[in-house]
Amino acid sequence: MSVKQDFAPPPSGILTRVTAAPGAGASKVRPRLRTRVTTALVALNLLTLLAFIIVVALFVLRPYLRQEIRSRHQDAVSLAALSLDTDAVAQLVEAEPGPSATLDAVIAQLRVARDRISGARFAYLMRQGADGKIYFVADAEEIPEDAALPGSVYDDPGPLLAQSIGTLASAAVEEDFYEDQWGVWLSGYAPLRAADGTLVAVLGVDLEATDVRRQELAFVQIGAIALLVAAPLTVLAGLALGRRLTAHLGTLVSAVERVRAGDLNYEAPLPEEEESAQLAAAFNEMTRRLRETVSGLEERVTSRTHDLERQAAYLRATGEVSRVAASILDLDELLAQVAALISEQFGFYHAGIFLLDDTREWAVLRAASSAGGQRMVARGHRLGVGAQGIVGYVTQTGRPRIALDVGDDMVWFDNPDLPETHSEMALPLIVGGQVMGALDVQSQATGAFKNEDINTLRILADQISIAIANALVFSQRQQAIQELQRTYRADARRSWFEFMAQLGLRGYLYTPRTLEALSGETKIEDATGELKQPQVAEDNTLLLPLTFSGLDLGVLQIRRPAARPWVEEEITFASRAAQELAQALESARLYQASQRQAAREQLTGEITTRMRETLDVETMLRTVLREVGDVLGLAEAEVRFTSPQAGATPMVGAPTVGTPTVGAPTGEEVAA
Repeated sequence: MSVKQDFAPPPSGILTRVTAAPGAGASKVRPRLRTRVTTALVALNLLTLLAFIIVVALFVLRPYLRQEIRSRHQDAVSLAALSLDTDAVAQLVEAEPGPSATLDAVIAQLRVARDRISGARFAYLMRQGADGKIYFVADAEEIPEDAALPGSVYDDPGPLLAQSIGTLASAAVEEDFYEDQWGVWLSGYAPLRAADGTLVAVLGVDLEATDVRRQELAFVQIGAIALLVAAPLTVLAGLALGRRLTAHLGTLVSAVERVRAGDLNYEAPLPEEEESAQLAAAFNEMTRRLRETVSGLEERVTSRTHDLERQAAYLRATGEVSRVAASILDLDELLAQVAALISEQFGFYHAGIFLLDDTREWAVLRAASSAGGQRMVARGHRLGVGAQGIVGYVTQTGRPRIALDVGDDMVWFDNPDLPETHSEMALPLIVGGQVMGALDVQSQATGAFKNEDINTLRILADQISIAIANALVFSQRQQAIQELQRTYRADARRSWFEFMAQLGLRGYLYTPRTLEALSGETKIEDATGELKQPQVAEDNTLLLPLTFSGLDLGVLQIRRPAARPWVEEEITFASRAAQELAQALESARLYQASQRQAAREQLTGEITTRMRETLDVETMLRTVLREVGDVLGLAEAEVRFTSPQAGATPMVGAPTVGTPTVGAPTGEEVAA
């Protein structure tokens, strides 16, 4: 519309004024010459404009638009790959080709991903076999006759796919359109990788480009015809205008060349002649509008690319944080690593993790990524639940909260340790419907958080909550295990000392001639409990600790003449012998303990049997006292009954005379 207005014929007023000019000769010549010049100029301008449009379309806009189509298709294929279940695709690749529920599910996902891409016609999954060929894994085509069967060979891949299917690192699109019997297509590919980075398969999506190719060809044909028709006019106009017009056209052609080379900011100079000035102004207006169009496209592409890169970065960061959270079970280390990763991967000024204390009245800062936050952790920084700051609000309500400008937020807590904060967002950490803390992130920019940030960080907060719960459960189990181990070691140590006391021995002394038992009165050097590693004493005595399951059983001392120093191989051999000895001693103690326990249970069973042989109380008591006295070797055993007048409450089911007690006043005493 603007081009037609810019290049409209001069107003009739100009011709009227020229026609009415005085002078007989001039009145007959000047109108006709002006008309011819004006007509030739208009024709030349139209031809130049047409050529310029064709040149710009073929050499500037066409490549740019093609690149824009390829870029959009690449982004769409990359997003489509993220929507597929990589684990299910990996199962298809490893399984034998054939119908299955997994194949149906993957095909359904392919169709959904294809339908989300405007203009997409085919979507399929491929893999490279050991023989270097490309095989189909799944095809989203609904027509069975046209669908590629799983395991069939892809005979006609594009150049990009054929070269890089095994090394495809990111989404890519073929350089040119592909034409076959079904039409013209633009093929894009995206890799599907497992959690460990292994390439599972490649997603291919064919974009229908038949209309684009047809329009390009039609445009070129129309331009060629227009050039052929306008060529004679150009020759005639050039001859008529001469060198004067040639100078102006040369200037305009130079401007066209600069624009074609990519300098859209260049403006053609305006000549003094009215017609040439109109042409230059029209050209400048056209370049201005073209510049605005290209700038708008670049801004949209840049904005969309930035959003996609931001989303991809968030997904990568979420995956990295989730991986670290799942691999660390120590709570303090987990919180420190997660806070540092969130700040690093998302580019936040500060990331902190609060956990509620046992009273659920305070949110305590347990980990932070910034220097100021770490100072707060060191001094035990805490906020009242529901009373202080955004964190207090979140831990009370269990709902996220964002302050896009902290100065305008009524509940924001002004922290002197974080003076550069301008935006803050806190999300609750919830497990089993109960708030256990909050994830607090802060930015130096105002309005730094968007809706997609909330959704991404909310998913991340849920994963952190699960990881914290797992770490707490693991810590409780570790404490229980350590307590059991301490109890076991204390029990074993007490049992070992009782065992040695019953034997009445402190050890054995071996010489080439004798084997002497060391009693409790024997004077020997006692290093038990102090010796942790093999040591060689000054008198060339090798001291070896006898330990089993952390229990110090004793010391094995091996002495030989000082002329024969101990070597590493001998010490290693002796250490192994000491370990075997400690294990054998512990096994012997356990065996004897089990024997004694079995004997006690047998005696208890016999006493119980004899007690049940009679219902007479006196006979029963005599039997119990006699058997207990014989077994324990007691000098005296006595049964006494508590009198009701002494204030004792009779037991339910006991005789009214009181509750029985057993004791011995003198000699070896035992209470039952």
